[in-house]
Amino acid sequence: MKRSATITQVAEHAGVSLGTVSNYINETKTIAPATAERIERAIAELNFVPNRAVRTLRGNRSSVIGFVVPDGANPFFTELARHVEEAARDRGCVVVFCDTAGDEEREREYLRSLAEMRVSGVILTSVNAQTRNLGDLHAVDAPIVLLGDDKPGLDAASITVDHHRGGYLGMSHLLSIGRRRILYAGGPAGGAVLDSRVEGAEQAIRDLGLGAETRLRRVDALGRSIAERAALVDAVLDPSDPADAVLCGNDMIAFSILNALIRRGVRVPEDVAIVGHDDIELAAQMVVPLTTVRQPIADLGRLAAELLFHQTSTEGSPQQHLIFTPELVIRESTVPAR
Repeated sequence: MKRSATITQVAEHAGVSLGTVSNYINETKTIAPATAERIERAIAELNFVPNRAVRTLRGNRSSVIGFVVPDGANPFFTELARHVEEAARDRGCVVVFCDTAGDEEREREYLRSLAEMRVSGVILTSVNAQTRNLGDLHAVDAPIVLLGDDKPGLDAASITVDHHRGGYLGMSHLLSIGRRRILYAGGPAGGAVLDSRVEGAEQAIRDLGLGAETRLRRVDALGRSIAERAALVDAVLDPSDPADAVLCGNDMIAFSILNALIRRGVRVPEDVAIVGHDDIELAAQMVVPLTTVRQPIADLGRLAAELLFHQTSTEGSPQQHLIFTPELVIRESTVPAR
């Protein structure tokens, strides 16, 4: 394969000075169109690859942004990443995707590495964002956007969805179709997003005055192993307290429960109704299309990137905190109870 040339060779081939080529590559000075064309032609003919690390070592930002998520296996985050990447590409940036697998120490390590890379900024979807985790990024003045978690007290912009409203919508729908023994399959207590959705579900029960006749149980459903998912289905079918509906923390949990119940001969939605959360692309394509609470995934990804670039270009401006309203999408996984 043809090896990359040096910047000196590019300058000689284009008939310009080394400084002119450097100014063109780093966009530090305006170059005459004819000169720029000669340099670009020399770069192409000599297979020259600029060393972006040099710009970073000289105190400039790299053309990289970090996107940190808690579950890279969840299509919700890969769909988000696609829209973040599209917005970043329009700005000439590359996205580094980091999967923390929900581990706070792993998250800190990724954020430290991104700070050392002098990235242009970080979009962070955290299990539970903490000030101490952001210290390395603040130390190098890297802008931060929290995606999915609204914590104005942190030194970061944020864009999120009204999670309380999301839980309220899902529960209200299940109650409206006569479901009364409901399992909430999400994460453990202490996670701000899922706690807010559970609070919204409980608010719906109170508003409809159905507290005395409605049973709401919560189980941790974020484990990925076969044994953990089997235990979750056992909780749904518990002989002492069987559920007639499941409200899920995300669509992937809903898919897992739906498939496992069908394999065990349980009728979905007649015996057990299921509501997901996110409305990823697969939700409408399941054997039993999924009723779910929709998050505007495309808008979340695009605006998260735009918020990040806004901070980069307007130093000292107030942090922005944007909140979207979710909506309920009713499909075949929920029908009235018999």
